[in-house]
Amino acid sequence: MEARSFLTLQPHQVTPELYSLFTASDPAFLRCQAVLDGQAAGLIFTDHPDTPSWAVVQEAAFGSLYLAGQMQAAWVAEIISLLRNHGDVLVGLWQDDPRWSLLPADPQYSGLTLDFTDRESAGDLPELPLGCELRRLDETLSKQILGRNFLIQLYGSVQQALRWGYGLCLMCGEKLLCESFGGPAAGGVIEIGVETQPDHMRKGYATITCAHLIAEMERQGYSTYWNCDKKNLPSAALARRLGYRTEREYKLLAWFKREG
Repeated sequence: MEARSFLTLQPHQVTPELYSLFTASDPAFLRCQAVLDGQAAGLIFTDHPDTPSWAVVQEAAFGSLYLAGQMQAAWVAEIISLLRNHGDVLVGLWQDDPRWSLLPADPQYSGLTLDFTDRESAGDLPELPLGCELRRLDETLSKQILGRNFLIQLYGSVQQALRWGYGLCLMCGEKLLCESFGGPAAGGVIEIGVETQPDHMRKGYATITCAHLIAEMERQGYSTYWNCDKKNLPSAALARRLGYRTEREYKLLAWFKREG
C-alpha cells in the first residue's frame, strides 16, 4: 500500500538507520521488532529507505501501529485513515508520551493495557492432570486450536507460525483442553498467549500449560512477556500467578475497520 509520499518496505529493505528511529521501550515493542525482522506479518512505511526521517510499522495480528522519527499529525491521520480500509488500527503509548499530540482526536476506543515482564520462577512446575499430556503444536494439532486464525494473521501462515513460534497443547487423549503459544519473539524476548476450550475453563489448565511453555522458552534462552487489557482480570491474575513481577500500565486507542 502506498500513499502520497509514503514508501512501503519489505523487511529485507529495512536499514540500520530506519531501525534506529524506533523506541525499544515503547509498549509491546517486540511485535514491532518482529515485523522489522521479518518474523511476523505487518506493514512498514517510511519517507526514504536509506535516509529516513520517519517510519511507521503496523503488525498484522492486532493492528498495532508504531510511530518513529519526525512525524506530522497530518501524515499519521492519513496513514490511520488508509489502514482502516483493511482492518482495525491500534496505538498504545505510555501516558506521558509526547506523540499523543500526533494522533487524531476521534478514537472509537480508549482503554488501558497492562505489560508484564521480569518473571520470577515459581519453582517446581505444576503437575499435569491425570490422563493428560502436553504435546508440541504441529500442523495436525493446529487444525484444532482456537488461536489458528490469530496465528495465521500474526505470521501469514501456520507454517510460518510453527517456524518462528513455539506452542504446547494440553491434551486428554485426542481432546484438546488448552493451548499456549510463544511468539512473536524479538531481541531475546518472547510473548506468551493462551486459550482454553470454553467447556474446560476454571480448571487451572491455563496455568499448567503456560507454566510448562514458559519453562521451555526460558530453557531456550528467552525472557518472556505478557500483555492484556486491564479489564481482562483473569488474564492479569494468571500473569501474576505465573510470577511476573513488573507490571506497567499504558493507554490504548483504536480506530476500527470501516464497514463496506
